[in-house]
Amino acid sequence: MKKTTLLLSTLIAASFSASSTAADTPDMPNLKILAESTTGWVRNFNPFIGGRSDFAYEPLMVFDMIDSTVEHSWLATGYEVSDDLKVITVDLRKGVKWSDGEDFTADDVVFTYEYPRSHPAIDGAGLSKKVEKVVKINDHKVEIHVAEPNAFAARDLIGEGTKIIPQHIWSKIKNPESAINENPVGTGAFTEITRFTPQVYIQCKNPYYWNEKIEINCLEFPQYSSNDAALEMLAKGDIDWAGIFIPDIERTYTSKHPNNKYWFPASDAVRLTLNFNTKNEGANKAFNDVEFRKAFNLAMDREAMIMVGAYGYVSGGNPATNLPQSMWAYRDTQADKTFAEFYQYDVEKAKTILKKAGYKDVDGDGYLENPDGSKLSFKIQVPSGWSDWVNNTSIAVEGLRAAGIDAGVITPEANVYAQNWEANDMDVTFAAGTLQNSVWKFYEYTMHSRYAGTGAWWSTGLTNYANPQVDAWIAELGRTKEKSAQQEIISKIERHFADNVIQVPLYYNGVWYVYNDSRFTGWASEDNQITHPAPWSGMSRMVHMQHIKPKK
Repeated sequence: MKKTTLLLSTLIAASFSASSTAADTPDMPNLKILAESTTGWVRNFNPFIGGRSDFAYEPLMVFDMIDSTVEHSWLATGYEVSDDLKVITVDLRKGVKWSDGEDFTADDVVFTYEYPRSHPAIDGAGLSKKVEKVVKINDHKVEIHVAEPNAFAARDLIGEGTKIIPQHIWSKIKNPESAINENPVGTGAFTEITRFTPQVYIQCKNPYYWNEKIEINCLEFPQYSSNDAALEMLAKGDIDWAGIFIPDIERTYTSKHPNNKYWFPASDAVRLTLNFNTKNEGANKAFNDVEFRKAFNLAMDREAMIMVGAYGYVSGGNPATNLPQSMWAYRDTQADKTFAEFYQYDVEKAKTILKKAGYKDVDGDGYLENPDGSKLSFKIQVPSGWSDWVNNTSIAVEGLRAAGIDAGVITPEANVYAQNWEANDMDVTFAAGTLQNSVWKFYEYTMHSRYAGTGAWWSTGLTNYANPQVDAWIAELGRTKEKSAQQEIISKIERHFADNVIQVPLYYNGVWYVYNDSRFTGWASEDNQITHPAPWSGMSRMVHMQHIKPKK
């Protein structure tokens, strides 16, 4: 570890000259951001092991997460997908330099895509399996040959999941998965680390940065370890930008400072996920019965969840697949009409469906047994301390019990909750959905059988749900370039989930975005929906920063 750190620091020191800490003045203030909680900052900007690399390293394109039809050219000025869907031709931006003054060229792009082949530990996204080869056409054009033809491959391969790195630096690093990168050399807007302590660090402007729309000079990141500590700073107006859930926000935040404001657009969808292969045999029988799933959905008081558990900050209207609102253009009218019958709160109708399906109280305890007489009882897991989710799980259980279903709540610590999901050691999980940069990726990531029982993270997959027909539709969608043909396939998927009531959609998470406009203008808002506005949301932050300007 020490050798890797020394080598990387030596390479960078040869071409990096840190400026003195930038003065935070009224004319050129630091943009103060609360992006993540921590007990103390660690100085490492290695793009392969997480952390704070988005401001220093950039992708070829940025695909918007609020509106899936929007694309932002970044290190690439454009791209084209071949008719056979096998080659993505990318035109690179001219005049870009690395923060040490070296030219950015196609060689860096080729190197970035090839590098994971010799370093599998950094290939978490499976880039080496998805890309067959990358061919340099000239200094500002490359061809990316994909391993499997896919109409949506560009969004997967040239978006922010792949940050371009400088060949002249990283080609000399033997162990990128453990390298300590204290002074990043990147094409990004903020590469100069002018101050770094466990309590605060300041990241300032790349002297060679190409994007003239960025007028912010420095970013400042105060450390905080709890929401209470964050709220104290926020209430005073000391922070410009944050992504934190704040209960009773009008009383605890906006009333505390005249410039404290917020906007909570819809994010990923919240759901109850049934384990279709739970070790609880009685529950497993019920979960695999579409009539039971219909009744389960009808027992959900979603309006109470939205207004009580989530303080009215969020919205509903989920389709059966939980398709994110950024992709609602793909919704199918017939599927929506079918699922609307069950996306409502009607305990009496739930009871009727269960009775007709053969569920009855055999032992007289007030709760129903399965049609074969076996016991039906299960628990819904939700992370302890996640107050809005815990409250809404209680509302879900109350509705299920009112319908005669013996349901309960368990509240493991967040890490145990995740471990239970990964081990399929639970009955039902109160879970998030996911945001993806294409409708194909959303379906593939949440519905394909390859994720059934594989221990995928809790924001992916429908636990142990596997359907060969759905797999086939997803594969067909990936091979289809024509828009109307894509919609036909999407409608099949949407109708399958509506007809079979596969999951229990509840509502949409909010993007917990708050800001203070005392010192900067151009903030995203409900009337100015620039992009995904949270300060923790990848390259959307840089799209947002193109609009944020210091007040003069």
